Amino acid sequence: MVTMRLLSPTRRTIFSFASILLVVAVLGCAATIPFVWPSTSLWYKTGSDKLVLQIGKVFGLCAAVLFFVQILLVQRLVIFDRIWGLDRLSFFHRINSFLILALAITHSGLVILPEGLDNLPIGREFWPEMVGAALVITLAFFIAVALYRRRLLAYDVWRKVHRPVGYLLAAVMIIHIFNVSDSFETGVPRGGLWGFIGAIVLTIILAKFLTARMTLKQLPVSAGRQAGEGVVGLRIEVPSSFSYAPGQFAFLSLHGGGIAPETHPFSISSAPDFPTKRSSSIEFFIKQCGDWTSTITPETGLQASLTGPFGLFSYKARPLPPMIVCIGGGIGITPLLSMIRQLSTEQDAPKLMLVWSVTRKSDMFLSEELTELQSRLPFLHTHIIYTGGEGGRRLHEESLSALLKDVPDNSHFYICGPEPMMSDIRGHLQQLRYLRKSIFWERFSL
Repeated sequence: MVTMRLLSPTRRTIFSFASILLVVAVLGCAATIPFVWPSTSLWYKTGSDKLVLQIGKVFGLCAAVLFFVQILLVQRLVIFDRIWGLDRLSFFHRINSFLILALAITHSGLVILPEGLDNLPIGREFWPEMVGAALVITLAFFIAVALYRRRLLAYDVWRKVHRPVGYLLAAVMIIHIFNVSDSFETGVPRGGLWGFIGAIVLTIILAKFLTARMTLKQLPVSAGRQAGEGVVGLRIEVPSSFSYAPGQFAFLSLHGGGIAPETHPFSISSAPDFPTKRSSSIEFFIKQCGDWTSTITPETGLQASLTGPFGLFSYKARPLPPMIVCIGGGIGITPLLSMIRQLSTEQDAPKLMLVWSVTRKSDMFLSEELTELQSRLPFLHTHIIYTGGEGGRRLHEESLSALLKDVPDNSHFYICGPEPMMSDIRGHLQQLRYLRKSIFWERFSL
């Protein structure tokens, strides 16, 4: 199996800068429309009223542009993943949603302000304006539901509803833009808007095509085992052409055995060059803790569908430092295990430290594996931290300082575990004077 080559930090920076410039350019073009191609509603406005209305229209057009960008952020485009990583794109998606809502609300307020509350556009003849108001209200409701999604809806239900509703809102937004302002009836604004919409639609179609092409179906689950208490290990046969970098993840769905065919992201725990009995297979360790994962049992005869790999949580995504420190919490060990396994096959591997935090000894399901890796990597230092039971302790600044006393300042840190734990560890490491740019983490949920 071949190890995937990831873009270097320099190339990712160049592509990021170019992408940002492109979005800014589109926003700049949209912002000129109310000034260069004003609608008839601006002909009879003067002074501050005209300027307020123009600025309001700029805010609305910028909200529309960013909404279409929002749709692209969740398309799982490989090129986007190779530049930013899907977990970071998911974060951008979340932040962008608040920016869109703020722009939309401000747009509504500014276009109403010159007319006053006594002249609100209500009535059949003002249906485009009323559609716009309904859009803002629906968008606010949609974002509120997204914030509390984990309390309200199961992951699979939300996944099936979220994207179609987003497409519907985009379609309604297009209808609103073309009918609320006569700036888009002819000329450059109309052609530019249709060109922009066409580019977005073609990108979405391309993303769907590429995702379908990279999805592997009817893959046999060749081996399953109960790796530990509440942890099942699955080994899935893949084509020999399948390539990935250590630390990446894939979207996995299982078929058979009464398991619902849902799709969930899981880190790949195997390594491309690590010797196994089955050279064309990859391994997952799955914590049986959710509604779906609790139904997974280590039985053979299952089949799997796989989309990926994704992610930049890999030492292959950046130059090797003199030392790598892997800090995992619970099942968060899986991408770290992949990286350590791969490093055990490389001659130029740096010094390694693994800090694994688990609740109790029964959660430590890799004792034999770690012993084997220690024999292959004499420079691997392993520390198991038990947080539960009598004598349990958590990783805090003082304990980390003791563990890392001989770790060089230019080391790289890879953290994977529950979100609160990762946040705490990042803070502790920065307090210990380690550089933020040398600290990398992997979020579980997307």
